[in-house]
Amino acid sequence: MKELAETRAVAGFVFVTDESPVYLKAAVGERVTLPLFKPPWIVVGHTPERVLVARWPGRLFRAHVVSPTTDEERAAMARAADNLRSDAGYTRAIAVDLLEEISPSVLFGPQGDAVIRVIEAAIALDEEGARTLAAARHPAADREYSKAWDRWLAEQPNAAHNRHQDHASTLLIPGAGTSGSPIGDGFAVVWHMLRKSAQLRGRAESFAVDEDGDEVVLDPWQTAGGALLDAAMAFGAPHLVDRHALAVLTRAWNVVFPSLDESS
Repeated sequence: MKELAETRAVAGFVFVTDESPVYLKAAVGERVTLPLFKPPWIVVGHTPERVLVARWPGRLFRAHVVSPTTDEERAAMARAADNLRSDAGYTRAIAVDLLEEISPSVLFGPQGDAVIRVIEAAIALDEEGARTLAAARHPAADREYSKAWDRWLAEQPNAAHNRHQDHASTLLIPGAGTSGSPIGDGFAVVWHMLRKSAQLRGRAESFAVDEDGDEVVLDPWQTAGGALLDAAMAFGAPHLVDRHALAVLTRAWNVVFPSLDESS
């Protein structure tokens, strides 16, 4: 990796996790270059909403896509851009300069810190906590969660066909808005970490295989996961919930995590 020789304009954002390739685990002020000019490319989201968060935790960097200077580099960049839509919202690169590290909370919107608290709760959840969350979840939580989704969809262009549907347990609606959800990939990360906790600390019967051959999480973890999604919605997108919905969506959270409310 070469040290930055000069400050360049910010082109976007790169998210690096423990599971990212070793060459991406660099420091601010360094240049990261693919060891071989072939996929997987370095993906640079043009805005935080366009950064894919498939794993957690991670570090978020402002980054500049380095322009190619040789024929080999130009050919590699052309391959990276192949079949990429002009409105994709991200660039595939062979080299980036890491300009600044920023809080990954911005990946989940203005209330990203609150979403991260819910993610951390999912990471730490055990069988007893899952049972308590599941038992405390409000009977109307699915309805209020779905209504919050519908309010968000009403704000998004070209999302009319997704409205007035049952959005209980919805994690992401690709193409609906720039972020796919009110909190970006926040719901998906909460659910992924909930499943991971069930695998680590749940009983053997915490999972089953459905009729499509997919592994699904069972109660109490499934309902507990719903309660955590409720909290992520209430705390991460408070403008989408009224006072009644807030009480419904946070009831289970407040039973299990009474000191970790949205104002902490």
